[in-house]
Amino acid sequence: MCAFDRTWYAKIDNGHKKPKLNYEEQIEYLKEVKGIRFEIVSEEKAIDFLKNNTYLFKVKSYAKNYSIYNDTYPDKSKVGKYCDLDFAYLIELSTIDMYLREKIVKLALNIEHYLKVQLIKDVTENVNEDGYKTVSDFLLQIRPDLEQAIIDKSCNSYCQELISHRQEFSIWDIVEVLSFGDFIDLYSYYYALNPCSTKNMSNNLKPVQWLRNAAAHNNCIINHLGQEYSVDKINKTVLSSISKIPDLSAKMCSKKMSNRPIHDLVVTIYVFNKVVSSEGVKYHTMKELKELFDNRFIKNEHYFQNNLLITSNYIFVKKIVDYFFDLCNNM
Repeated sequence: MCAFDRTWYAKIDNGHKKPKLNYEEQIEYLKEVKGIRFEIVSEEKAIDFLKNNTYLFKVKSYAKNYSIYNDTYPDKSKVGKYCDLDFAYLIELSTIDMYLREKIVKLALNIEHYLKVQLIKDVTENVNEDGYKTVSDFLLQIRPDLEQAIIDKSCNSYCQELISHRQEFSIWDIVEVLSFGDFIDLYSYYYALNPCSTKNMSNNLKPVQWLRNAAAHNNCIINHLGQEYSVDKINKTVLSSISKIPDLSAKMCSKKMSNRPIHDLVVTIYVFNKVVSSEGVKYHTMKELKELFDNRFIKNEHYFQNNLLITSNYIFVKKIVDYFFDLCNNM
């Protein structure tokens, strides 16, 4: 490997345009500037991982879960470098995140389906609703932009035939062509006018949408577990509910729910438990999630034994998963 040139890396952390680095330079940057070790995974294997599995910007983002030596540390050569971080830990976190994203998408797809089932059921049983008026009013008053967007889909959507054959959309038609975010708007609109359902989830769905979109676009989920979420955005209904779970204090729940990814994941699990009406779907989906936490997530748990941020969040979410799995397992 070529000798490390210290002239370019200063620009990387000072807000300047970042230079393109070859793979050897990327490893040198992580090692010399950020203090990341290559003891469990060799530099050669790390390069292979960056070439074939991910890229530097993505895998390095998981380092946000580690503290950095500040200028009070006696060994000044370590100031600005990560504490106790091996590249293998970043690989493991990125792998765990990949598996978690897969389960998040599955949870969200089921939530979306059963929200549609619930909405259509309530419309069907509502003697004052013909299935068209709510849609017409929604498109006219709330989302006038949507009608053209739906028409535009007729050229390239799998719902092309459904769209092209409709002069006016009913509730059971339109739910097939709306994005999840647009469907949430329609769902919330209906239940604002008809606050009759005990399963109305309108106030809980935005975190599900945000987490689902992040997972579906392969955005990192657990790369910043220490970042705090605005207190006013924390879902008070869900917070109150999980605070009643044995071994979870209200103080712990408030603290852990102040991180956005943890908050949105817990809200998603809560909503899944509330809206999915199929006991089989609920059980098997939660079983898969529980097995992930019980097995794959702890395969290399010794990597994180000195990182309280990671281990405490794992323990917290596992208790949530175990609790909701037990609920559906005992039906």
